[in-house]
Amino acid sequence: MLIISGLAMLALAVMLASPDSAPGRALRRGLVETPARALNRLGRGKVVFFALLAAAGLMLALLFKADGLHLFGLMLPDLMVWFAVFDVGVFIDALLIAGAILAANGLGEARARVAAAPRMIARMIARRQPRARLPRRARPRPTDAAADDDGPGWVHQLPGYRAFSMA
Repeated sequence: MLIISGLAMLALAVMLASPDSAPGRALRRGLVETPARALNRLGRGKVVFFALLAAAGLMLALLFKADGLHLFGLMLPDLMVWFAVFDVGVFIDALLIAGAILAANGLGEARARVAAAPRMIARMIARRQPRARLPRRARPRPTDAAADDDGPGWVHQLPGYRAFSMA
C-alpha cells in the first residue's frame, strides 16, 4: 500500500515539476487526459447507475462490515453483466417493435413515413421559431354611423362553434 502511494506521489511530482518534459507529457496523457476523455463519454443514466451501485456498496459495508464487502464483491460482477444485458435488451426491443410495425403496415407505409420525416421535422422546427408579428391597423369606422352605434352587430365565428344568442 505504501509503495502505491509513493509511486502516485512521484508521478504527481514529475507532472508538476516538469510538465513540458517527455515523462511529464506522457504521465499527463496517461493519467489525466485519457481518464478525462472516458469521463466525457459517460451519460446521465450510467452516472446514476454507478451512484446507486456505490450507495448499495456503502450500505452493505456499514450494515454488515466485512461480510457486507464480501457480499458486494460477489454481487458486483453479476450486476455489471445485468446492466450490460439491459442496455442490449433495450436495443433488441426497439428492433423488434420496428419489425412489428413494418409487418403490420407494410414496406410502402414505412417508406412513406421515412420520406415524410424531414418535412415533419422542418414543420416542428418552424413552429418553435418566433415569428415576426405585423402591427394591426385600426379599422376605420364609417362616418355615417349613428352616435349610439357600437359597430358591426355580427362577429365572425370559428368553424365548429354553434352557439346561439338569445339577445
